[in-house]
Amino acid sequence: MGQNTLKSVALAGLILLSLIACSSVTPRGLIAASRLDPLNSDAAKLAVAVGVPNTVRLVDGDAEFALSFVPEDTQYAPVSETVSLQVRPSQDIVVEPNSTSETIYVAQFSQGDADRIAAAQARIKALKNNGVEGEGSLSIGVVGGCFTQETLTSLPVSTWLRTDPTASFVRLTRTQDMLAALPADEAAAIKANLSACN
Repeated sequence: MGQNTLKSVALAGLILLSLIACSSVTPRGLIAASRLDPLNSDAAKLAVAVGVPNTVRLVDGDAEFALSFVPEDTQYAPVSETVSLQVRPSQDIVVEPNSTSETIYVAQFSQGDADRIAAAQARIKALKNNGVEGEGSLSIGVVGGCFTQETLTSLPVSTWLRTDPTASFVRLTRTQDMLAALPADEAAAIKANLSACN
């Protein structure tokens, strides 16, 4: 997730929420992030939404979610779990696109991946309960896909978060071109995972 883990915001003094797109987090998104309890949220209920140009198509596995915790004391092993997201276009407009040129994909975990995230949550909580300090992160990243235009010159991305099916999605990051915001080598790594659509 290194090439997709960008700007972070402090989250209840416990964990950092690293978001795709290097733009600042929206005010509502910051409030939503501050209310998210990543160690006690039910992973099976967590959903994210990713906005990309309608010239970019995503399928299952083209977006990832990662949860990690790196203890300050190196005698403790880091916790790190990354899972691929099952994505689908937001046909029912659960998230309003920023423009007619943007497609919103809603992503959730499979049951197996939700179990993996829950296991990582449990390991992190065990460390925290034992007084182990460290830095955690929760990140969402676009890692693949295909494009319908002749060449891919930009990849504007925005993100939303929903912590419970009864709640609404809250926009976290404003749209910003990932390829322009990232270092050249990281942008190249993303472009290498994107190909022309058949």
